[in-house]
Amino acid sequence: MDAKNVLQIGPTTGWLFAQKIYDLPAHQKFLKEAGANAVELVMYLEEEERQRTSLSGKIDASFVSLHLDDYYPEKSLSNQALLVKAIFDKHRAVAGVMHPINIPGFFFEALAALGVSVAIENMDANKPCGYHPRELWDLMEKHDLGFVLDSQHAFEHDKDMHHAWDLFEMGRTRLRYLHVSGQSQESIHSLVHKSENAKMIVDFVGKVLSQVKVPIILEGKYTTVSEVKKEIDFLKQELGF
Repeated sequence: MDAKNVLQIGPTTGWLFAQKIYDLPAHQKFLKEAGANAVELVMYLEEEERQRTSLSGKIDASFVSLHLDDYYPEKSLSNQALLVKAIFDKHRAVAGVMHPINIPGFFFEALAALGVSVAIENMDANKPCGYHPRELWDLMEKHDLGFVLDSQHAFEHDKDMHHAWDLFEMGRTRLRYLHVSGQSQESIHSLVHKSENAKMIVDFVGKVLSQVKVPIILEGKYTTVSEVKKEIDFLKQELGF
């Protein structure tokens, strides 16, 4: 297959953590069986300090990102930044994504000084801030941050996805990848192939990919390999890959 037509796609490991599956060899096996070539490792600083989970092995994927934890003001700034750096380098991560709320600017600066490429994502409708294009752009400009566009978070603000497109046009020059999920009666983080808003999400993601080629990280709730494999196959078919 033409390398230009290979979609980098795979899940967040957050749902594996939720099932108390922590070790990276198990994550690696899961990714391989699901047919994933991308992954977002979830990093919980307090858990890392106790178990060094993400330093116990190495993930093999063509695209690796980290979902970074919040900043803990009661803990050492240096220790937190160095732990992120160690995990970032271990897995050769492309970016570490953070929520843009409650993160002090000096933490962004400390990570940047160590060579950690940080991105922020747009927030969901339950958050008081962190979703307006101007707000996000100003933060990215101030601290030289990348952008991760969360399609489901955007949908929650505007079901016609005009808000989502405004976010894309705002952040396209800094866009690192997409967070993709949908919603159902059971969950606001559903796998897209199980969601009620699948058409809106797929149409938006396809429109983005027609403009820029970026990886997809799946944030829909899963418990089995087969669910993730079905999601990957579904999106590849719908998006023409």
